[in-house]
Amino acid sequence: MLRLRPRGPLVPIDARALPPLVDDLETGSLRTAVERTLPAWQRRNDRRSPAAAERLLAILESTPDPAARRAALGETFRIVQLRDRLRLTAYYEPEIAGSLRRDAANRYPIYARPPDLVDVDPRVLNRKCTCRPAVGRLHEGGLLPYYTRGEIDAGALAGRGLELAWAADPLQLFLLHVQGSGLLVLPNGRKVGVRYAATNGRPYRSLANVLIEEGLLSPKRASLADIKRALASRSEAEQRALLAANERFTFFRITNGGVTGSLGVELTPGRSIASDPTLVPPGTLAYLRTPTYARFVVSQDTGVAVNGAHADLFMGTGAAAEAVAGRTHERGRLYLFQPR
Repeated sequence: MLRLRPRGPLVPIDARALPPLVDDLETGSLRTAVERTLPAWQRRNDRRSPAAAERLLAILESTPDPAARRAALGETFRIVQLRDRLRLTAYYEPEIAGSLRRDAANRYPIYARPPDLVDVDPRVLNRKCTCRPAVGRLHEGGLLPYYTRGEIDAGALAGRGLELAWAADPLQLFLLHVQGSGLLVLPNGRKVGVRYAATNGRPYRSLANVLIEEGLLSPKRASLADIKRALASRSEAEQRALLAANERFTFFRITNGGVTGSLGVELTPGRSIASDPTLVPPGTLAYLRTPTYARFVVSQDTGVAVNGAHADLFMGTGAAAEAVAGRTHERGRLYLFQPR
């Protein structure tokens, strides 16, 4: 059970003080998200969460009165909220054109995880160590930071047989790196899953912030569509330099099936969120309330840029999901429902 400090980032809330707890999606999608979370709860021998989730679904389906719904959920759950107002963004699974072989139209490589990429956790050697896990490469018996995006794009990994596939557009490939998963649309129309395998461990830097700092984008107009327009006006060399400002590079694997989050379960569009696991334990049921969204969600993923009072809502796959995700920037509240 998560212990709360009176002045910590999470604060208890009486069920009567909650918003009406209406849900702007059909209950079926929430049931899907819950069912997909069951294996994760079972892996950690959590018996209370499945029963509480089933009770939640039953209450939503049978109790339309707001006061009665709040009271019933208050009996089943211990409810806390993030002390700070939530920052809500959204992510999606892009579809990008590409090929499993390099040709004139597809010349930007999608790399598999390199064998010299190593993960180091100092806490394995010393449990008292407060150092964070690190990623690097072995070199002459030592550990060096792994190659940056700019170095890899310049050919640091070329000729090592790590190319899984080839993309047609460098910006679409960059967005695949940022999202961490996607679908590669082959010339014959077949779609292949390109899923996260690892990163180079380098710091992440927002492309929108880079463009704003360079005076190429207005802070008030920084949607994904605005970013694409700003880059389209630059030469290929300028685009490459701007993208290289984000040193973080993602490696992939080819696989079938839906996109999965860090919890190891398939994500559900509109119901799955990425959150900071130090505040929102993986597998937590939560209620999201912003000017646009009012719904129950499940924490099934994390993200390098998702820290503190920040949630990233998974929108699904393709152009429609991209359009919604690109303009989702809101403030609101996130309430966590912990089984009693």
